[in-house]
Amino acid sequence: MTDTYTREDLEGLTMKFADHTAKLKYEDLPKEVVFKAKLILRDGIGNQIAASAIGEPAARMVELIREWGGAQQSTVVGFGFKVPVPHAAMCNAMMGHGVELDDAHGSGLIKAGSVLVPTAFAIAEHKGATGKELITAFVAGYEIAVRVAKAINPGHRQRGYHTTGTVSLLGAAAMGAKLLGCNAEQIAWAIGLAGMQAAGIQSYLDDPCIAKPFSPGKSAFNGALAAIMASRGFSGPKKVLESKEGFLNAFTDSVRVADLLKGFGTEYAIMEVGFKPHAACRYAHGPIDLAQHMYWKEGVRPADVEEVTVFMSELAIRQASKEKLPNLNAAMGSTQFGVALALDCGGNGLRDYWSGYKNPAVHDVAAKRVKLVSEPEFGLGGRQAAIEIRCRDGRVLRHSSELPKGEPSNPLTVEELERKFGSLAGMVLTDEALVRRLDDRIMTLERDPSAGTLPALTTVEGGKPSLLAA
Repeated sequence: MTDTYTREDLEGLTMKFADHTAKLKYEDLPKEVVFKAKLILRDGIGNQIAASAIGEPAARMVELIREWGGAQQSTVVGFGFKVPVPHAAMCNAMMGHGVELDDAHGSGLIKAGSVLVPTAFAIAEHKGATGKELITAFVAGYEIAVRVAKAINPGHRQRGYHTTGTVSLLGAAAMGAKLLGCNAEQIAWAIGLAGMQAAGIQSYLDDPCIAKPFSPGKSAFNGALAAIMASRGFSGPKKVLESKEGFLNAFTDSVRVADLLKGFGTEYAIMEVGFKPHAACRYAHGPIDLAQHMYWKEGVRPADVEEVTVFMSELAIRQASKEKLPNLNAAMGSTQFGVALALDCGGNGLRDYWSGYKNPAVHDVAAKRVKLVSEPEFGLGGRQAAIEIRCRDGRVLRHSSELPKGEPSNPLTVEELERKFGSLAGMVLTDEALVRRLDDRIMTLERDPSAGTLPALTTVEGGKPSLLAA
C-alpha cells in the first residue's frame, strides 16, 4: 500500500483491525516490541500500586465496588478482594491514571496504558491466560488505540474530548476479546460495542475536582464489558469506525487516514509511546524538566526568584494550567505548581508532590511568581517549552527544550524505568523481595503460564494500602 490515502481507504477498517488482532501471534512480535510491552505493563502496575494508597478517586470507587460485591473474578490491586472483571478493570484503571505517571503518546494525546494494562490483567486472571497470550493481545490493543488516537487529534481534543477515555476502550475491547478466544468477527463486534460506549470530556479542567481518573476507569469498564459481551455472542456494529454513523464521523471533523494505515501490520504503534518521569500532566513535563535544570545546574531557589515565565503551546496551557488547587490531583495537573515544586526541591516524583502539596511556600510561588505564556512558534499542541527566570539579583536565566524527557526520541533508560517501578511499588509494599519478584515476573512474562495471577501479589496485609514512611 502506498503512503497516500483517501477516505475510501477506510472501507472495512474495523474488520481490518479485528482480523489483524485475531491473527497476530506471539512469534510474530519482534523482540523490541515484546520488551516495550513489558516495560509498559510494569509501569502500569507500579502506578496502580502507588495509587492504591493515595489515589482518592480510586479509593472512593473501590469503596463503592466493594459494597456492590459480585462474582469473584478479578483482583483489585492493593486491596486484594475480587469482583467482576469490568469492576476490577475500572478500579485498577482509576489507579493507573490516578498518580499522573502513566505512559503517553504525543500526537495521539492518549495514555492507553492506564486502560489497557488493568483490562488485560483483569481478563487474563478470569480467563487464565498465559504471559505470551497477554503480551500478544496487549500489543494488538495498542495498535488500534494509538492509530485511532493519532488519526483524530488534535481535532478530537479541540472538541473537549479526553482521548484516553474515548479511544482506549477500542483497543481494550479488541485485546480483551482476543484473550477470551474470540474470532475476527467477534473481535469486530467487541470494537463495535466499545465504540457505542465511547465517552469522556475534559470539563474537570474548568472546575478542579477528583473526576479525571473516572474517564479511563469507565473506558476500561466499557472495553472489558464489550469484550465479554462479544465472547458470549452479542453482536456489535462491524463498521463502527468507518461508517457514516460511526466513530470517526461522530468524534472529529478531520481524519488523517495515513495515521490509521501507514505501516499497519509491519510497524508497531506501541513503539511510539513514551514514559513519564514526573507525577504531572504530560504537557507540564517540559517546563518541569527546565525548572529542574535551573535548580540543579543553575542553583536557583525560590528565594532567588522574582518571576518565572513559562512559554508553552496553546493546548499545553489549556491542558495544564491550574491556579486553584483544591486537591492533590489538581496540583499534579498544574504547570505552575510543578515548576514551583521543582524550584523548591529539585524533584517532581510522587512523594515530592505528596509532601510539596502540604507546603504553603510552594503554593505561594506557584500562585504569585509563575506565569504561563502561549508561544505561537510551538504550534497548537507542541511539546516544546521555554523558561525565563528573573532573579532578585538582576540575573535573567533562560533555557528551552524541544521534547520532554521520556519521549521515544528522548527516552528514559531501562535503569530509570526499573527504579521508577521500584520506587512506586516500594511506597506501598513493605517486602522489598516481593517488589523485586513482581519486577522479575513482569519482565519475564512470556514464560508465565498464569499471567493473570500477578495482581494478587500486590495485596497489602489487611487489604488497606497506605503510603510507607520515606
